[in-house]
Amino acid sequence: MSAADDALRDTCRAFFTRESPPDRVRAAERATPPGFDAALWSKAATLGVPQLVRDGAQLADLIVIAEEYGRALAPIPLVESLVAARLLDGIGAAADPSDGLVTVAVRPAADGTARLVPAGAVADAVVALDGDELVLARGAPGAAPPTLACAPLADRRLDGRTVLARDAAAHAAFARAVDDWRLLTAAALVGLADAALALGVDYATVRHQFGVPIGSFQAIQHRLADVAATLDGATLLVRDAAEHDDAAATSMAFLAAARAARAVTAASLHVHGGYGFMAEYDIQLHFRRATAWPLALGDPDEERARLADLLEADGWTRPEPPAVGFRGEVRALLADACTPEVLERVDASGTVHDWALHRRFADADLLGAGVPASAGGRGLDANDVSALWEELERVGAPTDGWGTSDLVAQTLAIVGTEHQRREIVPAVLRGDVLICLGYSEPDAGSDVAAATTRAEPDGDGWVLNGQKMFTTLADQAAYVFLLTRTDPAVPKHRGLTMFLVPMDTPGIEITPVHTLSGERTNITYYSDVRVPDRWRVGDVNGGWDVMRVALAFERRPTMVGELDRVLRQFVDWASAHPAVLARSAVRARLADAWTDLAVGQRLSQRMAAETSAGELPIVHGSIAKLFSSEALVRASAGLLDALGADGVLSHGAPSAPAAGWVEWMHRHAQVTTIRAGTSEIQRTIIAEQGLGLPRSGR
Repeated sequence: MSAADDALRDTCRAFFTRESPPDRVRAAERATPPGFDAALWSKAATLGVPQLVRDGAQLADLIVIAEEYGRALAPIPLVESLVAARLLDGIGAAADPSDGLVTVAVRPAADGTARLVPAGAVADAVVALDGDELVLARGAPGAAPPTLACAPLADRRLDGRTVLARDAAAHAAFARAVDDWRLLTAAALVGLADAALALGVDYATVRHQFGVPIGSFQAIQHRLADVAATLDGATLLVRDAAEHDDAAATSMAFLAAARAARAVTAASLHVHGGYGFMAEYDIQLHFRRATAWPLALGDPDEERARLADLLEADGWTRPEPPAVGFRGEVRALLADACTPEVLERVDASGTVHDWALHRRFADADLLGAGVPASAGGRGLDANDVSALWEELERVGAPTDGWGTSDLVAQTLAIVGTEHQRREIVPAVLRGDVLICLGYSEPDAGSDVAAATTRAEPDGDGWVLNGQKMFTTLADQAAYVFLLTRTDPAVPKHRGLTMFLVPMDTPGIEITPVHTLSGERTNITYYSDVRVPDRWRVGDVNGGWDVMRVALAFERRPTMVGELDRVLRQFVDWASAHPAVLARSAVRARLADAWTDLAVGQRLSQRMAAETSAGELPIVHGSIAKLFSSEALVRASAGLLDALGADGVLSHGAPSAPAAGWVEWMHRHAQVTTIRAGTSEIQRTIIAEQGLGLPRSGR
């Protein structure tokens, strides 16, 4: 966000914190009509609401205000008044001050009546679509019935009307207004959800059971981490949609925000236990509004159907960035080098690496694209790094060897010795060598700090003994980045040391392991492997500090590209089978999957930006990895179900739908929630390092 955005956010947050505390929200619920504080509405004029619109405020500015309004649950019709002001301004019908508070009916009227108009019980005038006419109707406010969120909803007769537009112009203006309402409501929902999450985290921190804070219970940590990741992605999607005039992006942002708000408030309510159901606790205020606010537009499934219609109109895809500049160079190279024959060869081998293609990448100076120039890389900016990985993932380029080697090279650039930075990093960037990862062990799994592979001093070197699981590409790599135990007498995180071990060292044995998705990994055995001290990375017993750096680079959410690819493969096949795409269940799955993809892309782009800025995106990396891998599992399972009985046909079967790639992705997706740290590990990181919950007793 810009400095101006930050300043506006600070101003709005200070105003709403001061003027809309929970006691005032509760008092407004008891008012007549409910949910409206006239005095607060008058004070909101100090922020220029809704004068901001007439003063030329951009939608991105209004998003900032709406988030803070939602965070405070302010009992004023801010969203509706801003939408009405933008609608009137857009058609050149500036509001008459004598009209007072103007709202908008977000659903078309029927028989001269607009039903359950937001702020309909307090507005002096309402803008509505009635048949083929867009009208401004003045008149007495309607009576407010009891509602879930104690909101001043009311039916409005469209009497005393002024016709603002007719026919196509009326429908176009109304559609733009409803999109504004979707986006501003989405912003209010993520603000509301962020406040509700804070309530849940605070309660879980101070509430004790069995002698410890309940926030240290893994079940609570993981539920809050899940909803935090969902909310984080929705927030990015809302802010991004404000920058683009795109109806599908707006619909995705609205659906994502509504889903996040419901999930967050339900989780926070649950964390409060029985107290969450007591009216004196604030969480129930958020829970009721998280459900009620988006329902003003109608059934969410209708919005998913509308998004599906928008996606279908675009060919069941999203616009690809133009192939210009660096992205254009990458796309052209991939079109020439990453051929179907290469992909078939990689699939047949089970090894997600192709040396010929890897050397093409090196010749094009791509392997060091994201590595800082000070370390010998190209040091490209975040946008170019994101573009590179988006293009690689879109075509399914085999990059496992590149990925593991890159993360080690970037780690060595930060914590490696002069020899390692001078000799190893350039060799990686030239494409001469690969580096595999030696973390997991048979009895440790995701608890890599429980490693028992021993490294014992021996003169000016070390002797290594042990075993590593899932050493993918060990059969292709020149080095293994090996985590060892050097002091078993201290707590496990403090007795680790990292080594970069040449794979041709005597005593190393490789045994292949074939997986559910047909990919090959390996078990590696180390028997009296002797290495000089110059292959040590970091301090003795400082291996966990090295590991933390490496993990920040490992959690690149490549599942985003895999989700993109399987969606396009499914759509390419289904386009020739229109009966499939006509099924409402399939259309809903596609709408959800494209929304998840958009969220994952924003999370990935943020990671790239932080890495390019020299930061280690540990928490944000965990959020991106958790969300994207779980989204890939959901989508691949849903698309496989959509194929029915034929969906079980694998790649190579002549009549396999989408050439069997959906079936393959369903198998492959499962491991994405395991590798680079399981979803459970990511949830723990998010909960403890991101949300600040007490450390779990595990």
